[in-house]
Amino acid sequence: MIYIILAHNSPEMLSLLVKQLQDKANHFVIHIDQNKDITPYLNAVAGIRNCHFTPKRYPSYWGSFALVEATLHAFDFIRKKLRKRQRIVLLSGADLPIKSNRYIDYFLNSHLDTIFITYHPIPRKIWHKGGITRFPLYETISKSLKFYGGSQWFSIPYKALSIIFKFLRVNPDFLEYFRYVKIPDESFFQTLFLNCEHPYIENNLRNQNLHLIKWDKPYMHPRLLNENNLYQIKKSKSLFARKFDIVQSSKIINYLTNSDIPNSEKQHKKTAILYLTVDLKRYKGRYKKIKNQVKNADVYSVITDKKQYRKEADSILYEHHKCIEMGYASYKENSILPGSTYFALLYFFKQNQKYDYYWLIEDDVVYNGHWNDFFNKFVNNNTDFIGCYNTLQKDAEHWFWWPAISILNNEINNMTKIRTFYPTARFSAKALEFLDQSLKSSVSGHGEVLVPTILNNFGFSISDIADVLSIGNSIDAIILPCSNKAIGSNNNGTYRYRPYITKEEIQGEYLYHPVKFSTE
Repeated sequence: MIYIILAHNSPEMLSLLVKQLQDKANHFVIHIDQNKDITPYLNAVAGIRNCHFTPKRYPSYWGSFALVEATLHAFDFIRKKLRKRQRIVLLSGADLPIKSNRYIDYFLNSHLDTIFITYHPIPRKIWHKGGITRFPLYETISKSLKFYGGSQWFSIPYKALSIIFKFLRVNPDFLEYFRYVKIPDESFFQTLFLNCEHPYIENNLRNQNLHLIKWDKPYMHPRLLNENNLYQIKKSKSLFARKFDIVQSSKIINYLTNSDIPNSEKQHKKTAILYLTVDLKRYKGRYKKIKNQVKNADVYSVITDKKQYRKEADSILYEHHKCIEMGYASYKENSILPGSTYFALLYFFKQNQKYDYYWLIEDDVVYNGHWNDFFNKFVNNNTDFIGCYNTLQKDAEHWFWWPAISILNNEINNMTKIRTFYPTARFSAKALEFLDQSLKSSVSGHGEVLVPTILNNFGFSISDIADVLSIGNSIDAIILPCSNKAIGSNNNGTYRYRPYITKEEIQGEYLYHPVKFSTE
């Protein structure tokens, strides 16, 4: 990945932006306004690898052609110095990512040839006089050249560079004409792409901005984002947002960069607990136990049978067809079983994104102890996914569901597959957000292999309930004892599939499955 950054007014923001995006595989090509002293900007990224400042600098006045020149100069620098890269992303020095690096990489690597740029034909309704006055001799020129406009910020695959420069070499008048266009940075590349008639561009052009930008009338300058925009940022599918000011946006910047957050805020993370059942009446006692005992989280019931659903403030209905409406490919189209119970959690998450962590508890789970004590054991744990019996394929090759996962229509390498069991499991909000986007990008499969494999492969942390509970405790205090043979024979876990659990095994503080319980 190569990030081009056009900066002109805040070394501090540049430092934050680069630090958030830094990765050993990422490069930064930075252009600093010619009118600014470059020294503070050099100091701002000192010690950060792969930072390159453009050899030539342009006076970056708002709406000037110099902004286009700065971008083209950065493109030329990349062609000569940073070859064989996959993608270029154009950012301003007032931007910040609102998704994690691993998610940004995953999303863009899933669209290797896509050109992300917004474009609208001129005249454009929200622009003054449709934008026609921006273009000299519009009536005459528009007969041979169709004009388009949109956001200055875009992302292109490396392959597109050669097409851009070839077009400008063959059409020198295009470059010369745009020197006289008003605010050319909002129309130069849109017009070029929509007029170049190159099949690669035509086949891969996508009218989408990767930035979240809020505009106030008369749509001349983007709004400064602050803490009041947090909900919009959390809900946004964009990868980046602009614009931020180091002072006026300080609270939201602290949230996004996870810096200077008071300890009290870090400790009080919001948690939702979802009790998943077909028929709440049948399991009302178990649900009420959780509801009555839990003090530091919000408890909801999720009903999967419309006939059994009664509309209440703490209850939602999830029907299996909703996964299709959310853009997912279900493992079994007509049933939540097998392997798709976590879709109900995602359905809830998409409507309730105010929580940091989400527990999913299925109705065939029983806990002998006090539920509030159980959940409190995980309060200081930041793991993205906590399940049970997390197992590598090489340790349990006989498991039936190993083949039941695909990503971008390609089978996953067996060495990277992990299985889990999650009738009781916890997900971080970031993990659910990532799963939501992944499932919309042709990822599909049985949840017990899909969830841990996808999360683990893209850098999220996963753990076993028993491992979390064993920290600082003796083996007798572990609520969910298990072994690495937990999905085979001779295991000792109270969540196991077989052999059956005996009454003697659950005489104490255990989390177990009555459905797997032997009465013999």
